[in-house]
Amino acid sequence: MLKLFLKAILISTALLQSWLCFATSPNTTIKLGMSVALSGPASHIGQQLKQGHELYFNYANRKKQPGQPHIKLLVLDDGYEPSRAVDNTHYLIKHQNVDALIGNMGTPTTHAIKDILKKHQLPLLMPYTGAEFLYQNPGFPIFKLRASYLDEAKDQVKYLVEELGHKNIALFIQADEFGLTLEKSHRQALKNQGIEPIVIARFRRNTNDVAKALTQILTTQVTAIAMIGTYEPLSAFINQAYRAGFRGSYTSVSFVSSASLFEHITVPANIMVTEVLPDPQTCQGQICALFRAQATAHSKPISYQSFEGFVNAYLFTTALQYCKQTQLSDCISTAIDRTLKTDPALQTLLKLPQKNTSQRQVYRSYLKY
Repeated sequence: MLKLFLKAILISTALLQSWLCFATSPNTTIKLGMSVALSGPASHIGQQLKQGHELYFNYANRKKQPGQPHIKLLVLDDGYEPSRAVDNTHYLIKHQNVDALIGNMGTPTTHAIKDILKKHQLPLLMPYTGAEFLYQNPGFPIFKLRASYLDEAKDQVKYLVEELGHKNIALFIQADEFGLTLEKSHRQALKNQGIEPIVIARFRRNTNDVAKALTQILTTQVTAIAMIGTYEPLSAFINQAYRAGFRGSYTSVSFVSSASLFEHITVPANIMVTEVLPDPQTCQGQICALFRAQATAHSKPISYQSFEGFVNAYLFTTALQYCKQTQLSDCISTAIDRTLKTDPALQTLLKLPQKNTSQRQVYRSYLKY
């Protein structure tokens, strides 16, 4: 572990020295905006994303050399509500003149601001969503680090159908753009296996009103349920389903926060959650070691969400060596892609194919009884 930590310090020192390539004047500040849920039922995700980004940016700012840019992160609370994300985005552009958005959280909130981003050609970097509309020429600069929701859906269906042998599968989904996106992804993944969902039951975003959906599902012969939502309604559903007699299998996508979901399950349950990064508690390599060291030193949580924010910030900071600040909007997406192809620490962490760095690996977390 000590050896990995020393390697992490060495690579970070080399990274910070490479900022000298970044053409800027002393005391220049790069302003990044972020709109996430810091309040409401999804706040556990937004708060940890915020902490992870800040953890690395603060580290980089402390270590920067004279003439290197200071990175300022402006984080606003949208409560996981699209209208508030729109207001936040307007404010960040008009009143803060941000250079880019980073780590924005959620499919419905991201979908709501896409026309604003297109109008201003503001880069959206490493959003916390795998929505398919971001993979279809959205019309604004973007870089996506996560696996797509289709990739996650395919792995969940592989697990349920090929590994566990389920054929009667239901979808329990949040009734908004997030749910619609993943409904489409799961339908496609199931269709590839020659299967249609037995039933699709919906619940309203930011509520735990799952009783109607539970009744709808339990009147069928379903043996497995693919779930799309945040941890509170999903854990409420699983707990209630067990008391109603359901003993099948569950899956969910990375957005749910597996740790929070598992913590709130009070009954025996078999759950698999797809993840977009390796386990930050056990992964190996310089970035993993540096993250754990910084999180421990500053009493921050070691979670998938905080780790993702940390990796996002590391990737952005590393990419600055390939991008002049005056051209940031035009070059940052390309610079980040170049960084993925050349940075050995990221190659080790993400296990990227050298010929196609756009491919992403899907990982898994399990709760089993």
